[in-house]
Amino acid sequence: MAEKKLGNRLKNIIADLSSADEKKVFTALKQVRKHGKKEAIIPLIDLLCTTKNEDIKNDISAILFDLKDQSAVDEIIAALDNQKYDDEKATLVSIFWQSSLDSSEHITSIVRQAIKGNYIVGIEVLSVIDNYDATFQETEIEDLKFDLDEAIETEVTEKRDLLISIRAAMDELNLEF
Repeated sequence: MAEKKLGNRLKNIIADLSSADEKKVFTALKQVRKHGKKEAIIPLIDLLCTTKNEDIKNDISAILFDLKDQSAVDEIIAALDNQKYDDEKATLVSIFWQSSLDSSEHITSIVRQAIKGNYIVGIEVLSVIDNYDATFQETEIEDLKFDLDEAIETEVTEKRDLLISIRAAMDELNLEF
């Protein structure tokens, strides 16, 4: 019975996140912080991308930066890989170093965000890489370095130096041979 009640509560909270009434949205954000589950991540990101209210954006960012549930990583990676959320890529990447969630299993997706994304996304990717304390497969890291080298060759903006810094940071990662 308690599980069903929580399920209905979560459904109501998620529904209120898309309300036109900002008071309902703020109440829902408070409830997400208190009763939220990983199922609320994508609705939060949807709201982050669509709202014009800076206070709502700040509240959502604060909730995402405070995540502690490691199971939320897959939801965030799915959002990162979705073009629908391109305008919020920097925020989505920054969740990993802000919240200390371990995204090391998804380093390929993270680094590709730096290659495809803008300068700000690249800065956030560098912060994530600098905070890794994991051991990585040598072949995966070598493939990513190759991809970065190709991107560095073709990049003509200030992002080129940033990609070089990301490449150098990857040289410092712990590798498993």
